[in-house]
Amino acid sequence: MIGAKAGSRSDISHTSTRTLRWFLVLLTVVLAISPVTASAHVRWFIDEENYPPRWDRLFAFSTLLVVGVSVVIVGSLLLLRRIIGNQHFPNPPFLAYMEPSATTLLAVHTGISLVFFASQVDLFVHSLQLDKGIIGWTLVALQIVVAITLITGLIDRVGALLLVIVWLLGLLAFSPWQMVDETLYIGIGIVLIVLGRTIPPRAIARRLLPLGDYERQSISALRLLAGFSFLSVAFTEKLLVPEAGVAFLADHPNFNVLQGYLGLEWWTDYRFTIAAGVVEAAAGIALLSGIMTRVVILVLLVPFNVTVAFLPPIELLGHLPIFGIMYVLLLYGSGTDPHVREKMLDPALRGEMNERQEHLGGDQHESPGDEHPAIP
Repeated sequence: MIGAKAGSRSDISHTSTRTLRWFLVLLTVVLAISPVTASAHVRWFIDEENYPPRWDRLFAFSTLLVVGVSVVIVGSLLLLRRIIGNQHFPNPPFLAYMEPSATTLLAVHTGISLVFFASQVDLFVHSLQLDKGIIGWTLVALQIVVAITLITGLIDRVGALLLVIVWLLGLLAFSPWQMVDETLYIGIGIVLIVLGRTIPPRAIARRLLPLGDYERQSISALRLLAGFSFLSVAFTEKLLVPEAGVAFLADHPNFNVLQGYLGLEWWTDYRFTIAAGVVEAAAGIALLSGIMTRVVILVLLVPFNVTVAFLPPIELLGHLPIFGIMYVLLLYGSGTDPHVREKMLDPALRGEMNERQEHLGGDQHESPGDEHPAIP
């Protein structure tokens, strides 16, 4: 009986492995033929004032396509989860080495991006160009303050809270739909408020202890707000105003691979833009679903990295916060608890920062001969 049971398990394992292999092959093919411009923010490279969203197109056939493609993708993720039997797949050993720098990377990436766009008198991204008035310069200054806190790690949680306030103040300068496109910054703020990126002073750590109960919820908020941002951008930049995508492709024709390299004239720039919007919207919905988040992030990394090589540096600078989000979600997005309270707040309460301060300041009782011991 034991042998038969073992054989049965072996057959199931073999079947699961074979199914997983075919799923990955299919996923690779889909990635190869999907429009990589889905991750390119069209409005960063065109005169966006000439292409406002057409809200009457919200009930067009393209929206039905989004629903259909999203059902297929989410269904495939559900099937994969059932085959694997693990929501946290894949779980390679190197993730453990990546984890200590997760929130630091998110904060620094966001800070660098904020500094750049503040220097361009933009709010968050190039498409949100600020007027050079009181509100505009105030938002520029606040972005710089936030960037300094996130990059240095000094009062990082205050900076994260200020980041959320900056987003709210952005409603004074831009249309609500423009700010909805950037809801991912609220997610970044929430995660860094709860998780932080440095070990705080002991007195502050004691007050921050209750935040440890909301670590997993903050990751969920980041995932939901980022997914909603992707979904919103898909509609406001492509599906509701495909003319903007056509204008973008007029200056970057190489992105329409099927037409430019394979000679498929029927695959027009208009159809390409619609397809790109459908892919981006479906990706946002897949992220919103919370199913196999690591797989979704690994898939999204492909188009978001490919576009960087073919567009000006502003593409990289604008996507830095998104790369930071993907890093965090790759680690925790599947429902893993960050356990930041144990890693940052408990050490603060134990006084470990005092030891570090003494180490950085040097040991006053150390003899000159012991400062640099000889190496045998």
